[in-house]
Amino acid sequence: MASRFTEEVDGEGVAWAAAGFVASLLIGVVVEPFRSTVGLENVALGYLLVVVVTAAVGGRAAGLISALSAALSYDFFLTTPYHSLRIDSIAQVITVALLFGTGLVASLAGRARRRQTVEADTQAGVIRLLNAITRAAAAGENSDHLAAEGILTLLDARRVVIRRGGPDNEVVVADIGEPEAPLDVGSLTQLDAEGHILDGRRRPPRGSVVRWMRPQQGAVLQLVRHRQPVGRLLVIFRQDHWMPPVIRLALATVAHALATTTGPAVSHDQ
Repeated sequence: MASRFTEEVDGEGVAWAAAGFVASLLIGVVVEPFRSTVGLENVALGYLLVVVVTAAVGGRAAGLISALSAALSYDFFLTTPYHSLRIDSIAQVITVALLFGTGLVASLAGRARRRQTVEADTQAGVIRLLNAITRAAAAGENSDHLAAEGILTLLDARRVVIRRGGPDNEVVVADIGEPEAPLDVGSLTQLDAEGHILDGRRRPPRGSVVRWMRPQQGAVLQLVRHRQPVGRLLVIFRQDHWMPPVIRLALATVAHALATTTGPAVSHDQ
């Protein structure tokens, strides 16, 4: 399964931004010979369509670049003096400004739509993973290894480690990904059972909403069963990433499933 989390953060947006830029140039080149006969309002709609598609698929950054490219292309090819970024008419200045402004709004809407798609894909992936963990546990199979592989794929993580046991006798039962990735637990973001970011206090701080917007190296969650710690789930990202609520909730849900489907005694035998 492709990592929608990685696409949202790092982006297929670069390719779509380039595509939007090229499409804007092509529109200008194709329409230029007919600019005296083709209604410029129709051309502006063509540019806007490029921006809308680019933003919807590639995200906000791609939409912004496409909006700027569309405005500059329209200015260069279709406003006087031609083949110049100067404009000698107030009406044309307004047209270019409106084209860019409309493209800007479209790119913001595209960002929201793409974010919803990413969240929906992540939630669907978590549901599939939870079903697989439950089936594996019921069949007596290694649900820890399966969960680690599932998280690694879902988040395109660098390393996923699951430890079983109490605070003083933890045993590594699954270690998937790149073993050379440093596992500094103290540098990982602590999450509670609901996916809230902790900072050493019993309750999540009010600043949690701000903190998830900062790049995070990874996350660590306790596996708790009957109010007793029975292990930990540790995830290392490929590079520092922001950790939105949908990702934090996904990790918390998997951690809860691991704590309830496999007891500490089983993991010690492993």
